[in-house]
Amino acid sequence: MVQHFLFMAGDVRCAIPLADIRSVIQMIEMTPAAGPHPGLAGAVNIHGRVLTVYSLRRLLGAVERGPRLSDMLLIAQAGKETIALWIDETRGVEAIDLSPAAEPGPRTSPGPGLSVTGSGILVISDLPAFLSQPPGPALQDLLRTLRTGSSSPVEETGVPFAGAGQVRSVLAERAAKMVHPEPTSATTELTEILRFQLAYREYALEMKYVREVILTGEITPVPGTPDFISGICAARGQIISLVDLRVLLKIPEKGLTDLNRVIVITDGKITFGILADTISGVGTIAMDQTTKTDICEIEDSRGYIRGIMENGLCVLDAAVILGDPGIIVDDT
Repeated sequence: MVQHFLFMAGDVRCAIPLADIRSVIQMIEMTPAAGPHPGLAGAVNIHGRVLTVYSLRRLLGAVERGPRLSDMLLIAQAGKETIALWIDETRGVEAIDLSPAAEPGPRTSPGPGLSVTGSGILVISDLPAFLSQPPGPALQDLLRTLRTGSSSPVEETGVPFAGAGQVRSVLAERAAKMVHPEPTSATTELTEILRFQLAYREYALEMKYVREVILTGEITPVPGTPDFISGICAARGQIISLVDLRVLLKIPEKGLTDLNRVIVITDGKITFGILADTISGVGTIAMDQTTKTDICEIEDSRGYIRGIMENGLCVLDAAVILGDPGIIVDDT
């Protein structure tokens, strides 16, 4: 089983091995870039490095459109080159088994570097091979069977009824912030994280504790459990308790919540799920750049929060959460 990052390109569900991803950021303004590649969309400057941007919508035959504020750029390693993939939205992390034993029977490759899971996810297992030979007629025929019939919402998050001028202005502002080099030092240690949205704020968990991200399924309430336990559910045959951080951290009731994702975290001994609205992406942060000066708004964090980044990202301490016996529900 290999951890994969799931996302949407048009109305096709896609996945890339998590090990190939360096970070996921919001869409920013692109500059024109010349080249013969059919998927070439432009170039971006990420902390002083100019990266080529490829449009997966274009490569997979989705309807062409301009960038939206809700689009994302997936920064990935393609062989020796770091590139950016323009995607519609992120869908989380999932362990995918592509071995013959996992999916017995005759198998055909839809194209170089590609495979398809039994549930209809297009896996880009070899990004350089995929980009070296854009999809041909055979893959386009297959993609027609993989399309879900739905695409990303049209609404622009944070900019109600945004016009084309507003979108360009916001993308340019984001791009200007990304040009400057990241502040690092010889002693700075970067930690890989999973970012997610809950109500009105963005949170992060260390990736080493994240097993997978799944859609919220049937939740069974358990009488006599604390208020922050929403219930229990089954995840890969295991019964896990589901934690509502809004109640656990006494987060003020602001904004709309869907709680349609479950982030399954584990330390190898204890496993349970954390409810989230959406998955923002993956990336790296320097833990020594967090501060606890802004945690005063959360009255009873009980050590669950490691700190707050300058951009407002709230970093949770998964080790402390997993070590709290009050969160675990006995499945008997």
